[in-house]
Amino acid sequence: MTPASRNLELTTSAMQGPTLEQVRPSASGEVDPRLAAAVDAILARRGIAVRTNNLGMFLADVAPELRVEQQLLFQNLRTVGVSPIFRRAEPWVDYEAVRRYGLATGTFRVSMRYQLAGTKLASAATDVGYTYTVRDNRLYLVADDDLDQAIGAKRQPWDFGRVEVVRRKNVLVIVNQGQGALAQKLANQTVQMARQVRKLWKGHLQIVPVIVAMREPQVLTDMPPTLPGDEPARVQPMPAPGISGLPVGGYVVIRPGAQSTFDSAQMTHVLLHLLPVKMGELVPRWLAEGIAEYGENLQLVATGRGAAVAKARSEVSRELLGELTRLPADDEFTTTQSYDISWLAVEHLIKEVGVKPVTDFYFQVGRRGYSQAARERLMQEYTGFTEETLVESLRSLAG
Repeated sequence: MTPASRNLELTTSAMQGPTLEQVRPSASGEVDPRLAAAVDAILARRGIAVRTNNLGMFLADVAPELRVEQQLLFQNLRTVGVSPIFRRAEPWVDYEAVRRYGLATGTFRVSMRYQLAGTKLASAATDVGYTYTVRDNRLYLVADDDLDQAIGAKRQPWDFGRVEVVRRKNVLVIVNQGQGALAQKLANQTVQMARQVRKLWKGHLQIVPVIVAMREPQVLTDMPPTLPGDEPARVQPMPAPGISGLPVGGYVVIRPGAQSTFDSAQMTHVLLHLLPVKMGELVPRWLAEGIAEYGENLQLVATGRGAAVAKARSEVSRELLGELTRLPADDEFTTTQSYDISWLAVEHLIKEVGVKPVTDFYFQVGRRGYSQAARERLMQEYTGFTEETLVESLRSLAG
């Protein structure tokens, strides 16, 4: 009998006692093999059901009170084109779940590994928390949110209300149902600006940018939030399964309040953040923000707003550069001054040495900039500048 078809009756005697306390992790991290087999079979069927569009199979092991919510999840996964595999990661001590559902209850952290149809991205992963309990001699999923705060689960686009998707050859856009016009606009904008970004910075941009523009501000947020700032859009990395450290790609997440006014220059900015997301997290933020601001201002000039860009450059030079002593630190990007200084720093570097040495430096420092000394060595190797000599050069531009 195959795991997918075996009888999943899980009696209290099969669990060696009246509760699941007996199947907490042992010293080796293992759980009771009978419970493990039952949960693994349920999770295997869950992934197969999504991939084969079998709603009945997906809901077969779901408690009645959770089926409406789980049906919505199934529909969203199918709409987005998620091809998931669910794997049991570890049991979790959750006494509140035991009090709520009864003694024969256990909560597990589950790794959901998935690919997005049509994107050619490698498999990504996200964690969810599933609580199972024994009813009528079998195991049912009774809650999927008991670990939301503990592990930051249920923040994926498919975890909220019904979604709508627009696909293009090089774009995937996810919005709330009924927001098709917004999705079409963003898809057109992304196709156009991705071409411009690839001209500016050769290579590395993932094949299909995935754009998320939903009304729920908690979509794809971190727990706790990181990198303070109020940019209209941000990039949320797609973690790879396992412990490789590097993401397989990233989502472009447009904030709810910015969606109606989001323009091509802002799209250029965020795509320049998306482009190097797989390189690593060791890039100094002045470089990351500076190259994004540089690209955004190029697009402003291209769309007839060159006078405003020239005025901004003149004001920053006059007001900030004369007394500049250092480049902005990573935790200082809550004011526009840090963004403006970073813009002029990168623009100046590109004028002095060209785009390729700057983007080559970005690539290398993202992977190898593990200390300030390493950053300085790589910067001097690829651009001829150190942060100190770049600041000195910027001060000479003060108007």
